[in-house]
Amino acid sequence: MSDTATPEAPARPAPQQAAQSALFDLLARSWQLEAAVTGLAFDAAGKVAGFALENGRLALMALQDADSPLSRLRVEADSGRATIRPREKPVAQPVLTPDLAGGGLMLAPSGSLGLIAAGKDGRLNRVTPRGQVITMTDKTSPIFAIASDGTGKLAIARDGRTDLHEEEGMARLIGLLTPGPANALAFSPSDQSLAVMLDETLLIGQPRQGYESHPLGGKGPLVFAANGTWLAGSNGKDGIWMLRRADGAVARLDKFRAAPSAIAFSKSAIFASGAFRAAGWSLATPPLNDGQTGALRTGSPGLVLIDRVAAHPARDLIALGTADGAVAIARAGQAEEMPLRQADGHAVTALAWSSDGLHLAIGTASGAAALVTLPAQLFK
Repeated sequence: MSDTATPEAPARPAPQQAAQSALFDLLARSWQLEAAVTGLAFDAAGKVAGFALENGRLALMALQDADSPLSRLRVEADSGRATIRPREKPVAQPVLTPDLAGGGLMLAPSGSLGLIAAGKDGRLNRVTPRGQVITMTDKTSPIFAIASDGTGKLAIARDGRTDLHEEEGMARLIGLLTPGPANALAFSPSDQSLAVMLDETLLIGQPRQGYESHPLGGKGPLVFAANGTWLAGSNGKDGIWMLRRADGAVARLDKFRAAPSAIAFSKSAIFASGAFRAAGWSLATPPLNDGQTGALRTGSPGLVLIDRVAAHPARDLIALGTADGAVAIARAGQAEEMPLRQADGHAVTALAWSSDGLHLAIGTASGAAALVTLPAQLFK
């Protein structure tokens, strides 16, 4: 069974906002969507970004741009100075799906095509980059979390169990009984180990070989480092925990101003939201016994909480999104920031880099969405 998304979703008039910076206007494609953005994901092929909306719909934006900043960039041969001419071609409108969840969607990249979109009402769909919606299951039992291993398997948390499925055909491979529903799921990029986070417990292991249990529960993000050596999660209250998988060593970092709603691993550090600047620590000197060990003072402290953080996949760059809508980029461990998006009074609710590090996706509580293309010349 399948459905087709609206070919073009006319953007509603934007609410009154502060004028954006000249840099943002040069680099960003922006849209005003019909509801708050609650999450986002890029597909594995690097073709599309999906913005989950509070009303259950999914807005799809192609990464390919007919008037990309890359094509408008000019580097002077004698001085090496880079300039970008203003956009001349109009920005393509997003493709908008029907309501897929009756509320905010949970997203994961499909192992075959497009994105997996799940709703707490039990609906599970694959959405292609062109917006075709393909029903994957007709079960009505609520879904609490999903994760994709990137190779064609899905983990789905329902009340009292987490099941591993083949994405194609949705055959159930194995199940794990749990005391209540999992709050978050994550696969390790290195060995496809599955982490299952409950209120008070973390389970981690190979689904067919059993799980280790750790007293590291919580609510909110659950994230592996790219090489799988570390796992971190929000305790759902005032901080995060970090687990070093090689020896089971644990760091507990608390006293945040707000429960961290985003955690990001860079190549050599970890960052979290929930403070007045990006909270960060070096993985070379992890804070196993003291929260000051390896601390990285990144970005400028301010009067507004950092609500979202996102780490560049290759560079030591961290994108910071605030509770009033501002977005900036900083180098790990450095106070200087490059302002990108100005505050407009609406919180940044979603922030992520594409896998090649070329695009930064931004979503806000007002329904503003943007794809910012960032040429490498900006970060020399």
